[in-house]
Amino acid sequence: MNDLRRERLAAQSLHRPAPLGVPGLVGRLLAVQAQDATAAALAFRVRSTGLTREDVEAAVRERSIVRAWGPRGTLHYVLPEDLGWLISLSGPALARNAIRRIGQEGVAGSPETLLPAVVRALEGQGPLTKAELGERLSARGLPATGQAIVHLAALGAAHGLVVLGPGGRDGAPGAGKPTYVHAADWLGAPVASSLDRDRSLAELARRYLRAHAPATPADLAAWSGLPLRDARAGWRLIGGSLDELPGGGWRLRGTAPEIENASGTASGTGPEIETASGSEIASGTAAAPHAVRLLPAFDEYLLGWRTRSGVLADAHARAVHPGGGILRPTVLVDGVIRGTWSLNGPTLTVSPFEGERLPVEAEAEDVSRFLGRPVTPALSRRETPSGRGR
Repeated sequence: MNDLRRERLAAQSLHRPAPLGVPGLVGRLLAVQAQDATAAALAFRVRSTGLTREDVEAAVRERSIVRAWGPRGTLHYVLPEDLGWLISLSGPALARNAIRRIGQEGVAGSPETLLPAVVRALEGQGPLTKAELGERLSARGLPATGQAIVHLAALGAAHGLVVLGPGGRDGAPGAGKPTYVHAADWLGAPVASSLDRDRSLAELARRYLRAHAPATPADLAAWSGLPLRDARAGWRLIGGSLDELPGGGWRLRGTAPEIENASGTASGTGPEIETASGSEIASGTAAAPHAVRLLPAFDEYLLGWRTRSGVLADAHARAVHPGGGILRPTVLVDGVIRGTWSLNGPTLTVSPFEGERLPVEAEAEDVSRFLGRPVTPALSRRETPSGRGR
């Protein structure tokens, strides 16, 4: 495994450090992609030992993490205390896109006329499904259907007025569907940033690097959706705390990971990581050789940098990213994508790229533990499961 992949695996907590809990992992990573709630939950599994899907859902219900529009205008889990300054950076582009999409859906209006209707529809109501929000908007003189409802919620989110609530509980009407909720009602106070723009850019650069080093300003721009000039500004603002690496890219000073040997032991302990939610101890030990991980769809390991060079071979790129906004679940071995996988009922089907035998049994067992239901691995090329991943 080369040093770049080793460091990025550790930065992404794919070496499974000492337990941080759900909020601790979100703080460590800054934002966890959450456009697909099931995939987002599995992103916590692959970076931890012992967490369950119920732990993730409980963190949402308890408001210790919040699902909201974030980097690139896509849904992420973030810490509530980070939401204000993140919106101050990403909100303007999100608002422009929302207004454009609302108009394309046949709803006329400006933010000045649309936002009060969104607030009146949500305020004091608790989490509402898309259909329920649409009914309340129509009752207040703003007829909206289909995706127009989602884009109206996104417009509210861009101004700190709307976040997503928990999905409907199993057995209840709307089970598993996204819900939208008035931000101040849900979080207990209006969403606001105490940081000016320079401090927000500096915090973004610092927290991004903590979870993505080695990286460059171009990587931050691609991940955040901000202009490259803003990413470079953030880099300059924290320049005194950066180390430039000989092979390219930067890391935060003092955060180089220890290298774990083949026996699974490390030569030292990791650095103390200060998160927005407080001081967390996160091991800096990088993953040992031959570590196998089942990454979920839309995983940050594939979305966190400008390119996937060195991680995903060009010959296999379309198997992972066929187009249409799809990014499939993948099998990671030594920091390189070696295949894809899918879960249908109890069957976890692995599709290796090269017909090789991928040792996924231990990972499949852990998926079963995390979800609380039986999962059986099956290989798609007439192979039988063999071996066990770390």
